[in-house]
Amino acid sequence: MTMFREQNLIEFPQEKKPGKKKKGLSKKTINIIRTAQRNNIDLTAIADNKANVLLSLNAIMITCLVPIIFAYLDIILDNKQLFLPLLILGITCFSTIYLSAQVLKPVDFNSFKLTVLGEKDFSPYFFGNFYQMEAKEYYKHMKKSLEDPELIKEHLAQDLFYVGKRLGDKMALTRKAFSIFIVGIFLTLLSLVGGLFLFSIVL
Repeated sequence: MTMFREQNLIEFPQEKKPGKKKKGLSKKTINIIRTAQRNNIDLTAIADNKANVLLSLNAIMITCLVPIIFAYLDIILDNKQLFLPLLILGITCFSTIYLSAQVLKPVDFNSFKLTVLGEKDFSPYFFGNFYQMEAKEYYKHMKKSLEDPELIKEHLAQDLFYVGKRLGDKMALTRKAFSIFIVGIFLTLLSLVGGLFLFSIVL
């Protein structure tokens, strides 16, 4: 019941018939914003899915390798042609898991600073700005934003910018994780084949 009572604290601006009206957002502008937001959401989901695949794959590889390594630890330590490939593979898996986890890790909003647009308030449309705020204070900022169409545009642009920056970080980390995984697997196979080849020559 408290939540429903608090919702009455905000009074949305009413359209005034006399005088000049402020120009609101056009349908074209709204469609552009919706398209940009949808693209960001879809690309974020793609980055998260790719990171999740890498994380799961490398976790399975480590789960399978650890029992084998401990079972034949003495043999592996005595044979460099086995030790080096397993070392490279282990470093690759742990590095890939770390980067993939960074992609999936939520943003730390405790260190998130409210961004101010000149003398205007922060965007009330992004939950990271108000999730620790009191209801009355949030309603005040929301009402102020809704009364000014230009401020709405700036707030929406601000939200798109920071969501895009976070998406860019996710994509960059995902690319690094894939690069490390591909290079690591290649070096593992190369060192294994090279070690076996040298071992056969010695024999």
